Amino acid sequence: MSSSNSKLGEDFLCVPKLVADGENWMTYKDRLSWSVDARGFLGHLDGTEKKPIDPSTLSGRGASWLPTTSDELRELSTYRSAMKEWRMGEAITKQQIAGTIPDSLFIQVKNLTTAAEIFTYLSNLFEKRSRVVSVEL
Repeated sequence: MSSSNSKLGEDFLCVPKLVADGENWMTYKDRLSWSVDARGFLGHLDGTEKKPIDPSTLSGRGASWLPTTSDELRELSTYRSAMKEWRMGEAITKQQIAGTIPDSLFIQVKNLTTAAEIFTYLSNLFEKRSRVVSVEL
């Protein structure tokens, strides 16, 4: 890993913790987004990076489908590579969130499937509160 990549890795983890009552939500949200974007995973946070489609689920194929042609083998190999990359992006993004929220919030989001679902949940929880605070200021 080059020194610029290791520096990026250190900076990536420097997102201030979200306060349990969401008081710092607006700043947290922006810093988390910038941090995740710096690693190339913003699509996992905002939901635009979609999970690859399993070729066995395509029309005319079922759970017992096995690739037989070279095109199908290539399709399956491409899917497996894409899935590995997608899982890595999800894991890194979810860990970035988990490491910057209090346990009380982690318990609420730990069973959500994707980083985008977690981020949306937190957004829905704190966006209204943040607007009320800014209006009061």
